[in-house]
Amino acid sequence: MSYVGIDFGTTNSAVAIAEASGPSRLVPLTVGTQVFETFRSVLFFEKQEDRLGTTLAHWAGPEAIEAYLDSEGEGRFVQSVKSYLASKDFTGTNILGKQFGIEPLVSLILKDLKAKAETSAGPLPQTIVVGRPAHFVGDSGDDAEAMSLERLREAFRLAGVHEIRFELEPVAAAYHYESGLERDELVLIADFGGGTSDFCLLRVGPKARASAQADGDRAGDILGVGGVGIAGDSFDSRIVEHCVTPHLGRGTQYRSMDGQMLPMPVWPFEYMRRWHLLSFLNTTQTRRMLTEILRTSENPTQIQALITVIEEGLGFHLHRAVEHAKVVLSGQPETKFRFTLPGASIETTIQRSDFEDWVKPETLAIAGCVDDLMERTGVSFADVDRVFLTGGSSFIPVIRRLFSDRFGEDKLRTGGELTSVASGLALAARTASR
Repeated sequence: MSYVGIDFGTTNSAVAIAEASGPSRLVPLTVGTQVFETFRSVLFFEKQEDRLGTTLAHWAGPEAIEAYLDSEGEGRFVQSVKSYLASKDFTGTNILGKQFGIEPLVSLILKDLKAKAETSAGPLPQTIVVGRPAHFVGDSGDDAEAMSLERLREAFRLAGVHEIRFELEPVAAAYHYESGLERDELVLIADFGGGTSDFCLLRVGPKARASAQADGDRAGDILGVGGVGIAGDSFDSRIVEHCVTPHLGRGTQYRSMDGQMLPMPVWPFEYMRRWHLLSFLNTTQTRRMLTEILRTSENPTQIQALITVIEEGLGFHLHRAVEHAKVVLSGQPETKFRFTLPGASIETTIQRSDFEDWVKPETLAIAGCVDDLMERTGVSFADVDRVFLTGGSSFIPVIRRLFSDRFGEDKLRTGGELTSVASGLALAARTASR
């Protein structure tokens, strides 16, 4: 019998499978002639004409990116959709004339992910273990958490998965880390996703593994869990704020109909900072407002560049430029940020020291969450045997220093940055069956 775990992530998703014994393995996802370990959690919509009229086509994952890049700006690209799960205000959105709720949007990603996994591994079992963060993005209490889980459960049902069991993502990462251990440890798991950073302090190793197999879960091993809705997207937003929006009209003025000089509205730039909101700028009302501002702007070139980003749907191109800069800064003290758009380009040098200043609020929030977890559990930093860092943001030097300063560099371990949660979820599914 096979046991399956699905990690539906803000940026990437993955599927893993475990047999009755042995390690879990990632399910290869074939798209055309390419094989992927992870599946980008994105959608692209485009209107298509045929002899029967106009239909709304959609693609998910790598095929969505390919269709988007071939579309020349026509259509709607949606990313970081997981960030809407805890939003009570998000009841639906109109995409090219068709209304979608959050559950159907998520289900389109999950349905394609499931289909590609079954092409490689055969039909999935009836019950699947699904990852969930300690706290969802925008989570404002128990009601928001319950709503997020119900929305996610419904999205899986719409995708054809009717029986799921949730496991905390940092606990799943602990299963992955533990699979190679031959001794018992007290470990802090730090899992950095695209939307959330989650932490779990728990006991792992042969004794804990045997206890979990007897009990069917890790509840007895977990000393404490914490999380915060800050992660990769939050760090991206600071690069957008400091390197992009100043070149697209932020801080400029325009003349109103009565002759007054008014500041450029801030809200479009706040939308630009958040990947899951960026596509919602492309509305008739917003385009009309910016066209009016363009006529009397003190810097029409920048406003026109902003209009181009919105109308041409350049969100994914911007995301790639920002992500590239962030990755380079993890290994080098500076990088050249470049973002090219029709008729204009943005180029600026980013110093790592400046980036670390920009993300100080996020860093302090993460540090506060870790310190709170340690205080709540009554465990000293010295008593922790290992700290396992996983997820893309674990490479960011200022994040790594946060842990080395508290626990010591020699205790830090990394691995499976994009796949450890999926791998652990499959192992959790096996444990739960016993």
